[in-house]
Amino acid sequence: MKKLRYAVLAMAVTLLMNSAAMAKVSWDMPLPWPPENVHTQNAQIFADEVKKATKGEVEIKLHPGGALGYKGPEMLSVIRDGLAPIGQMLTSQLVGEEKFFGIEAIAYLAPSLDSLAMLQKFSRPEYERLAKKHNQKLLYHAPWPGQQVFTKKEITAIEDLKNLKIRTVDKNSSDFFDNLGATAVQMPWGEVIPALASGAIDGVSTSSASAVDGKFWEFIGFGSKFNWHSAGDIVTVNLDAWNKLSPELREIIETKAKELEPLFWKRVKESDLKSEATLIEKGMKITTPGPELKAELLKRAQPVWENYMKTSPEARRVVEDYKLLMGIQ
Repeated sequence: MKKLRYAVLAMAVTLLMNSAAMAKVSWDMPLPWPPENVHTQNAQIFADEVKKATKGEVEIKLHPGGALGYKGPEMLSVIRDGLAPIGQMLTSQLVGEEKFFGIEAIAYLAPSLDSLAMLQKFSRPEYERLAKKHNQKLLYHAPWPGQQVFTKKEITAIEDLKNLKIRTVDKNSSDFFDNLGATAVQMPWGEVIPALASGAIDGVSTSSASAVDGKFWEFIGFGSKFNWHSAGDIVTVNLDAWNKLSPELREIIETKAKELEPLFWKRVKESDLKSEATLIEKGMKITTPGPELKAELLKRAQPVWENYMKTSPEARRVVEDYKLLMGIQ
């Protein structure tokens, strides 16, 4: 009888252990950015905090640098279709699926982190609605620093941009650079470095952080702080995967995302300063547009606003509310 009791007890322990193992959730998280990028590092902080807060019941495994084969513009559909349960994506690259996601890339609408935070007061509810429409839940949003223009020659006047092949990420940015006299070449991040190395493009519109990621000093020597927008990344989770979690786990993860988001914004700002210092240290010349060039940039940005809002009634409403709050005519 004693042996039988021990056998039953051992079986019960095994069943409990297997049950606990089965209860654990492991999510693979694709990211387009390399491991050193601030957004990848923020995602790792989030993953670590989620694992800690859930006592290991939910583990998020990062796959940076496009390691799972998914490109940035594909991420909305990748998460929607459950090809990955959770992922990070640049909002302005999602306009092929939903025009509204291009709102942060309207030239000079929200060119600083402070102005982007104000725009978020109006755009965030629409982001959340669109995420749900595409079978996802938005967990957090984190910005990119102001967009610079990195080129092989110095840009001091609008004429210096004429016919330059500049990499862009979406239609808004392409329209803007076409208006500046450049030739916009839209491409995801994974294709940028080969295009620079081969001479397929003459420059890149991106952040200081990405310029460091791509070691731009090996290909080009100049950066101009156009700071024409501060777009953001969002992290979303597939609703089917989300709803499989217990209500308690969902609350823990949602709370942790909300708590960490301000830290992620702070880290992006710090990363911008550090990245710009690195570019200068590596020999790149970083300049700020003079008054004449800045005025011309603002003037040529205006048609993009109206053209974009024609494609998205929701964007028009958000932009008008934001402009009223900011006192923009």
